[in-house]
Amino acid sequence: MTNKDHDNHPTISVVMATYNGEKWIREQLDSIISQTYPIHELIIQDDCSTDSTPEIIKEYERQYAFIHVYQNEKNKGYCENFMSVTMKATGDFIALADQDDVWYPEKLEKQINAIGESDMCYSQHHRGYDQVTMRLVDYKCAPERQMFSPIVGHSMLLRKEYAQDSRNWLKYLAHDFGLGALAHFGNGVTKVSEPLNWHRTHNGQASAKGHVPSQQQRGIISACKPYIFGYIHYRRLQKQQSFIRFYETIHERSKGRNELCHTISKLLLSPGIIPLIRLCFLCMTHRDTIYPTKTKGFKGVMRGFFYPFIHSYKCDLYLI
Repeated sequence: MTNKDHDNHPTISVVMATYNGEKWIREQLDSIISQTYPIHELIIQDDCSTDSTPEIIKEYERQYAFIHVYQNEKNKGYCENFMSVTMKATGDFIALADQDDVWYPEKLEKQINAIGESDMCYSQHHRGYDQVTMRLVDYKCAPERQMFSPIVGHSMLLRKEYAQDSRNWLKYLAHDFGLGALAHFGNGVTKVSEPLNWHRTHNGQASAKGHVPSQQQRGIISACKPYIFGYIHYRRLQKQQSFIRFYETIHERSKGRNELCHTISKLLLSPGIIPLIRLCFLCMTHRDTIYPTKTKGFKGVMRGFFYPFIHSYKCDLYLI
């Protein structure tokens, strides 16, 4: 198969960027191979692993003709490695796979049935150290939400034309932040409102490096600190080049497509107190889609208004 299978169904390429994943990669590969929707190809690109990962993926390559393995000559880092392996895909759609997750059998089938004409389809997922204590993660499907918090890459199914457009890979940010946010200003985003994979939590995973632990995880931060110190963090973020470049891109892409995102991005780039107050009012007005959890009553209003501070205090997404 080179484009469509014999039943004229869209083809899906799965791409995986690996690095020292020997502990979990077999379970993930088995879950991908067992998908109910036929896989056109599984492309794995290893980033100079020092454990047995290269031997494991080559073993699978020998067993399955649709698996293709590549080895980087030097370490690229997970973002550049994902971009590089994605550009090798030939299917109509491309799914990004982490090496340490577990996909549920109907993941690809449900996403390909839901994506329609959109550039991206994502889903809920489970996250945790094991499948007993894991929790449901549900990202709101709103472009103004993805301006602050990314759709995670392992939940994405992408249209090939979108995924292989290098303009959608913002090299100064984690790859999924840009891909998730910018898709809203092209052909749009659809969502499957059920968990389709288990995103395994463990020490050392790349996706954990861009986030400051929550209050519950740290256990020593009072609930008022984001409101008190968030302003300082917000002003620091505004001076970071990655922050500036990201919202400049959003401002450009959203013009004529989404007035709310166009306005919010402009306010995020503006240093004065008046733009900040306007931003806070917009976040309060649209708190049902911007704030990560449900917001009700006076507490919800306060959380919505101060969301720029809360987000800035808890998050370090603009550093990779």
